[in-house]
Amino acid sequence: MAVATRAQRFKNRATLGLVLAGIGLAAFLFVGMASQQPAGWGAAYAFADPVTVQLRSNCGPMTVVGRSGGSGRAGATCEGVEWTADGKVRAGTLYSYADEIDRGGPDGPTYKGEARALGDRAYGKPTLWITIVHLATLGVAALGLAVLLFAALAAAVPGRRRR
Repeated sequence: MAVATRAQRFKNRATLGLVLAGIGLAAFLFVGMASQQPAGWGAAYAFADPVTVQLRSNCGPMTVVGRSGGSGRAGATCEGVEWTADGKVRAGTLYSYADEIDRGGPDGPTYKGEARALGDRAYGKPTLWITIVHLATLGVAALGLAVLLFAALAAAVPGRRRR
């Protein structure tokens, strides 16, 4: 029975860590591209702060087409949106579904959904599956990085001698 050397164990653990991190990050980005929505929308929404959004008149709708050929829920990206968080007014881009924007109001468009902001982006509430997939893939990527860090630390610590 062959005994694995310290370098071989490090190589095995590091490979596992890189594979896990790669799978997690690839799935995270693929879900964003495949769904025609911003990469990380679900994760950003989960960690962002609740805000009150004020729209301007320059929201452009984008239609998402489903795999079966049917039309999916239309998304909207609005530039120059202002929101209030913690008493401070900030501006940026809103990513939301088009049906959460009421364009027929007398004072211009209004946002009727729930929004959260992270940095210079505000996000409308995504569908539940997007949030679950984004958080799960980020978790897998974080686990891969933790395994890689553990492998590096285990390789750096001197081993005990067997008698």
